[in-house]
Amino acid sequence: MGLPVAAPARLNLYVPHPESRLSLELARGSAIVGLPLPSGAIRIYYEGNVIGATNLTRYRERAVQAASRMVHNYPTGYPTRAREDVGPRELVEVGTIEVGTGTLEINSSAGDLAWWIDPTELRDLDFAEPSR
Repeated sequence: MGLPVAAPARLNLYVPHPESRLSLELARGSAIVGLPLPSGAIRIYYEGNVIGATNLTRYRERAVQAASRMVHNYPTGYPTRAREDVGPRELVEVGTIEVGTGTLEINSSAGDLAWWIDPTELRDLDFAEPSR
Protein backbone atom coordinates (compact mmCIF):
# COMPACT_ATOMS: atom_id res chain seq x y z
CA MET A 1 0.00 0.00 0.00
CA GLY A 2 2.76 2.44 0.79
CA LEU A 3 1.04 4.23 3.69
CA PRO A 4 2.77 4.69 7.07
CA VAL A 5 2.33 1.77 9.48
CA ALA A 6 0.93 3.95 12.30
CA ALA A 7 -2.28 5.87 11.82
CA PRO A 8 -1.52 9.56 11.18
CA ALA A 9 -2.73 12.24 13.56
CA ARG A 10 -3.45 14.61 10.66
CA LEU A 11 -4.88 14.05 7.19
CA ASN A 12 -4.96 16.34 4.19
CA LEU A 13 -8.27 17.94 3.27
CA TYR A 14 -9.10 18.30 -0.43
CA VAL A 15 -11.70 19.53 -2.87
CA PRO A 16 -11.83 18.14 -6.41
CA HIS A 17 -10.09 20.11 -9.11
CA PRO A 18 -12.95 21.95 -10.91
CA GLU A 19 -12.14 20.23 -14.22
CA SER A 20 -11.62 16.75 -12.75
CA ARG A 21 -13.63 13.58 -13.08
CA LEU A 22 -14.19 13.70 -9.31
CA SER A 23 -15.94 17.06 -9.55
CA LEU A 24 -18.56 15.38 -11.72
CA GLU A 25 -18.82 12.05 -9.87
CA LEU A 26 -18.86 13.06 -6.20
CA ALA A 27 -21.80 14.74 -4.52
CA ARG A 28 -21.24 18.50 -4.37
CA GLY A 29 -20.03 19.42 -0.90
CA SER A 30 -18.43 16.04 -0.21
CA ALA A 31 -15.65 16.18 2.35
CA ILE A 32 -12.49 14.53 1.00
CA VAL A 33 -9.53 13.50 3.16
CA GLY A 34 -6.43 11.63 2.14
CA LEU A 35 -2.73 10.95 2.06
CA PRO A 36 -0.21 10.81 -0.77
CA LEU A 37 1.12 7.38 -1.72
CA PRO A 38 4.72 6.67 -2.77
CA SER A 39 3.41 5.92 -6.28
CA GLY A 40 2.35 9.58 -6.65
CA ALA A 41 -1.35 8.77 -6.31
CA ILE A 42 -3.42 10.04 -3.39
CA ARG A 43 -5.56 7.68 -1.32
CA ILE A 44 -8.81 9.45 -0.48
CA TYR A 45 -11.88 8.74 1.59
CA TYR A 46 -14.90 10.95 1.08
CA GLU A 47 -18.33 11.57 2.53
CA GLY A 48 -21.12 13.31 0.65
CA ASN A 49 -24.10 12.28 2.78
CA VAL A 50 -26.08 11.22 -0.26
CA ILE A 51 -28.46 9.27 1.99
CA GLY A 52 -29.32 12.34 4.08
CA ALA A 53 -28.10 11.19 7.50
CA THR A 54 -28.97 13.80 10.13
CA ASN A 55 -25.55 13.51 11.79
CA LEU A 56 -23.72 14.41 8.54
CA THR A 57 -25.49 17.58 7.45
CA ARG A 58 -22.50 19.89 8.07
CA TYR A 59 -19.26 19.82 6.07
CA ARG A 60 -17.18 19.45 9.24
CA GLU A 61 -19.22 16.36 10.26
CA ARG A 62 -18.66 14.81 6.83
CA ALA A 63 -14.92 15.50 7.10
CA VAL A 64 -14.73 13.80 10.51
CA GLN A 65 -16.64 10.79 9.13
CA ALA A 66 -14.30 10.45 6.14
CA ALA A 67 -11.22 10.78 8.39
CA SER A 68 -12.58 8.18 10.82
CA ARG A 69 -13.03 5.72 7.98
CA MET A 70 -9.48 6.28 6.75
CA VAL A 71 -7.86 5.62 10.14
CA HIS A 72 -10.19 2.75 11.13
CA ASN A 73 -8.09 -0.44 11.25
CA TYR A 74 -5.25 1.56 9.68
CA PRO A 75 -3.67 1.16 7.14
CA THR A 76 -6.43 -1.07 5.74
CA GLY A 77 -9.17 1.45 6.47
CA TYR A 78 -12.90 0.99 6.75
CA PRO A 79 -14.42 -1.12 3.98
CA THR A 80 -16.40 1.38 1.92
CA ARG A 81 -17.07 2.36 -1.66
CA ALA A 82 -16.20 5.93 -0.66
CA ARG A 83 -12.47 5.27 -1.04
CA GLU A 84 -10.27 5.67 -4.08
CA ASP A 85 -6.67 6.14 -5.20
CA VAL A 86 -6.56 9.11 -7.58
CA GLY A 87 -4.00 11.12 -9.48
CA PRO A 88 -2.84 14.36 -7.86
CA ARG A 89 -4.38 16.43 -10.68
CA GLU A 90 -7.84 15.31 -9.57
CA LEU A 91 -7.56 17.24 -6.29
CA VAL A 92 -6.70 20.59 -4.76
CA GLU A 93 -5.37 20.49 -1.20
CA VAL A 94 -7.22 23.04 0.92
CA GLY A 95 -6.13 22.21 4.48
CA THR A 96 -5.87 19.52 7.11
CA ILE A 97 -7.99 17.71 9.69
CA GLU A 98 -6.73 16.60 13.10
CA VAL A 99 -8.01 13.04 13.42
CA GLY A 100 -8.30 12.98 17.23
CA THR A 101 -10.17 16.26 17.62
CA GLY A 102 -11.82 16.77 14.22
CA THR A 103 -10.30 20.25 14.05
CA LEU A 104 -10.19 21.59 10.50
CA GLU A 105 -7.49 23.99 9.37
CA ILE A 106 -8.44 25.41 5.97
CA ASN A 107 -5.79 27.34 4.07
CA SER A 108 -7.90 28.37 1.08
CA SER A 109 -10.15 31.39 0.65
CA ALA A 110 -13.93 31.24 0.74
CA GLY A 111 -13.95 32.31 -2.92
CA ASP A 112 -11.83 29.27 -3.85
CA LEU A 113 -14.15 26.92 -1.94
CA ALA A 114 -17.60 28.36 -2.73
CA TRP A 115 -17.99 26.41 -6.00
CA TRP A 116 -17.82 23.16 -3.98
CA ILE A 117 -18.88 24.01 -0.42
CA ASP A 118 -22.24 25.72 0.12
CA PRO A 119 -22.10 29.29 1.56
CA THR A 120 -23.97 28.20 4.71
CA GLU A 121 -21.31 25.54 5.25
CA LEU A 122 -18.58 28.15 4.77
CA ARG A 123 -20.17 30.30 7.48
CA ASP A 124 -20.14 27.25 9.78
CA LEU A 125 -16.39 26.99 9.04
CA ASP A 126 -16.01 30.65 10.14
CA PHE A 127 -15.65 32.08 6.63
CA ALA A 128 -17.39 35.26 5.67
CA GLU A 129 -19.81 35.14 2.76
CA PRO A 130 -17.73 34.97 -0.45
CA SER A 131 -18.03 38.00 -2.73
CA ARG A 132 -19.71 37.39 -6.05
